[in-house]
Amino acid sequence: MFRLLVKDTICASAVCKAWYESSVSCLMNNRRPWFMKYSLTSHRGPCEWYDPMQRMSYLTYIPEIIGMSVYHAKDGWLLMYKDGSSESFFFNPFTRKLINLPSCEDYNESAAFTCAPTSEGCLVFGVTNIDRDNNFVGINTLKIGETKWETTHFKSFGGLFTSKINIIFLEGLVHCFGWLDWIPVFDPSNRTLVNHMAEYDRSLELSSGCYFVEIKGDIFFVKTGGEKLRFFRLNRNDKGWSWEEKDKIDETSTIFGASCGSVCRSDLPTSLRNKLLLSNAPHPMIKTYFFDGEKYLTNDSGTPFWDRHPKYQCVWIEPPKQCIDFI
Repeated sequence: MFRLLVKDTICASAVCKAWYESSVSCLMNNRRPWFMKYSLTSHRGPCEWYDPMQRMSYLTYIPEIIGMSVYHAKDGWLLMYKDGSSESFFFNPFTRKLINLPSCEDYNESAAFTCAPTSEGCLVFGVTNIDRDNNFVGINTLKIGETKWETTHFKSFGGLFTSKINIIFLEGLVHCFGWLDWIPVFDPSNRTLVNHMAEYDRSLELSSGCYFVEIKGDIFFVKTGGEKLRFFRLNRNDKGWSWEEKDKIDETSTIFGASCGSVCRSDLPTSLRNKLLLSNAPHPMIKTYFFDGEKYLTNDSGTPFWDRHPKYQCVWIEPPKQCIDFI
């Protein structure tokens, strides 16, 4: 079963009870994110899916996402918006299910969510600039099922951090990463914002090749751009916060890096372990980095690559168990 393509595995599951049980086990153990890529400027271009394990690409047309951008991707769902509009919605690109959200008075420049909108307790977090001259920001939250956003204004001591920030939910708190030296942390329960100062290597700079990801309860910063990746773990203690450089991460882990939300998996087949798969808009490609050899895969013919189109949306998204039925 592990040697079959996903579509063939699903077909094989209908043969008998024993084959069904084996196929379910196989599909559950292989739950890895797929790479989703579509053009933000073309109204005719298809959406491409790429399975990094089977090294297979699929093309499909999804009219609902034409002209739309992605805030955040998680649990098989996309939090989407249209540039310059306060309207946002959840969209499942596999089932085509759409969940509209109430309009927010303050346009969210960055946003994320805790879990699938079909799950109990899903919280949407958004942040926007209120007064750029005086560094005031607005934090907007919405619990799924409610009809109105809750907004609180704060003084942003470290400057503006709302544009394309990395948002990580951890231990019931929202961590916002716009810089390395100071980290705003929002408590949704008490609606308080605490700014933590963090020590770091001053030679580091944030760029398009930087990723923040939560790994087993710790927050890591991954710096790409050179021949060798650099990893930093965020030390959070009462004495102060700091970024500590690490030689490597857990050897069983695989990081899927993207600007719309990076994820780490540690339960994947051996062929996908101990790797870092990177994607970053507007470049429509995947780069693979091997932790063991500390080098990139230089010639990956199985990696999808379109022509030099100026603008793409690229995300990693977890497909449903029987994803081929939807594409």
